[in-house]
Amino acid sequence: MTDTLATTVAEPAPAAPPTPRTTGRRRRRRVRERHLLLALLAVLVLVAVFPDLVTRHDPYELDGLPFTAPDGDFWFGTDEIGRDLFSRVVHGLRISLFSALLAVVVALVAGAVVGVLSGLRPGGPLDRLLGVLTEAIMAIPAVLLALAVITTYGRGAVVAAVAIGIGEATGFARLIRGCVIRSGTLTYVEAARTCGAGPWRVVTRHVLPSIRHPVLSYTALHFGLAMLAIGSLSYLGFGEAPPSAEWGVLIAGGQKYLAHAWWVALIPGSALTAVVVLLSRLAYLLQEDHA
Repeated sequence: MTDTLATTVAEPAPAAPPTPRTTGRRRRRRVRERHLLLALLAVLVLVAVFPDLVTRHDPYELDGLPFTAPDGDFWFGTDEIGRDLFSRVVHGLRISLFSALLAVVVALVAGAVVGVLSGLRPGGPLDRLLGVLTEAIMAIPAVLLALAVITTYGRGAVVAAVAIGIGEATGFARLIRGCVIRSGTLTYVEAARTCGAGPWRVVTRHVLPSIRHPVLSYTALHFGLAMLAIGSLSYLGFGEAPPSAEWGVLIAGGQKYLAHAWWVALIPGSALTAVVVLLSRLAYLLQEDHA
């Protein structure tokens, strides 16, 4: 009886490995999606640099009645004092994008210096010293570190971006250090050392080009996270201040009117979410293509 049951219950068949045709189709789909996301990002950058190309109203002037619902004249409606919300969201994109860019540049430069110096001589005195400093900064919550910097130097988009960049530099340092150590074992890097190339020539000519793909993916991911962090600081009152059109300020100013004017807070929040998701998806595709 047991033998009969054993023969009637068939084991699940193993999944068939993907064929080259299926793999090629998936890769082409990822490439098309990546190109689409890059095109959308380019449009966002263009709009951020030239916001007047797509707006008809001044973001700080009173052009309508308060709490006008979205219509043909005011595409996103107006806020609590009659300012055009579409113009404020578009001009806020410039503040959010360039603040996040500054944060990522600070994090990337500081992390690259620390990571390269540590990775050149792993286990050496400098590596141990920089490792202790990095771990000490990582032990401080990022929000607390940002608040400490803002409290010392004052509020504003630039200060908030630098504070976020300092907090994110530790992640870049650990990533770049690992990539430098791994790249140092490659055959052509060892051959360059054997031919008499100095440490900095090896780093600039051989190591850094080989780690650009993981660093680029990590940068795209943290660009979106930096936008979210800067918006959060402004929402809490530690970043930009009203009447700035920064997205965190718009969300904070409109949250009290959600019951009867949902668009004042929901549209800037949706814009911030969409841009962060776009950058996160782009980072994933960049990582997948070079895994």
